[in-house]
Amino acid sequence: MKYAKALPLTVLLFLVFGAVGSRAAEPVVAKLRTAIEKKEKFIAAGTVFVCEQNQCIAAAPNYRTLSLEACKQISRRFGAVESIGDSRRSLDAEKLTTCNGSRS
Repeated sequence: MKYAKALPLTVLLFLVFGAVGSRAAEPVVAKLRTAIEKKEKFIAAGTVFVCEQNQCIAAAPNYRTLSLEACKQISRRFGAVESIGDSRRSLDAEKLTTCNGSRS
């Protein structure tokens, strides 16, 4: 019975943190400076991007998706990246310059 008082708190914490942890990640979009000719799937930083026209979209991003590493890989394959991010965060101008400078 000594654990009976802790049970409601445990259930509450499970519900709160379970709901936060299960929230689906928002897609990450890389906007390309130049449109590509055909739709293509591409893996960058361990994430599948679907690239079409002037953007590459990662529908199921992970912790490495919004990174300089991913940006460089996209830039090398498809050309200069104008922006990469979701509605809450994105790579800054300095990182985009570094990203696009890696194309050689």
